[in-house]
Amino acid sequence: MTPKQDTVRTIMRQTVLRGLVITLVIAVVAGGIGAFVSGMPGVWGALIGAAMAFVFFAITAVLMFFTADSTPTVLAGTVLGGFLVKVAGLIAVTAALRGRDFFDPVVLFLTLAVAAFASLVVDVLTVQKARLPLVEPGK
Repeated sequence: MTPKQDTVRTIMRQTVLRGLVITLVIAVVAGGIGAFVSGMPGVWGALIGAAMAFVFFAITAVLMFFTADSTPTVLAGTVLGGFLVKVAGLIAVTAALRGRDFFDPVVLFLTLAVAAFASLVVDVLTVQKARLPLVEPGK
């Protein structure tokens, strides 16, 4: 492998770092907008939404990092298991937040939606810029 080629682990590491940066930017911007729209509950909604988005985003990248050398079946099963963990996590967080009035649910939802879209953009740009060989040399 030449030094200019990336590995799946390098790509996933870059994805998590870029996702963290974009999530922090979204948290600051959404927190400012949330503060303007509904005061402190808007800030809390933005922070909770950004944190949830990053955790859900990072789960997939970390699972792919650790299963990079596995078979496609193991990788697919791991990603599916991660999806189920994210769904259970979303249900648990929404159940825990139900009936609470310290956050703005609209700001939380909008922050989560924007952060989810931004994480897709980060994924696409990171993979596009990666130099990952399609075939292994000597095979």
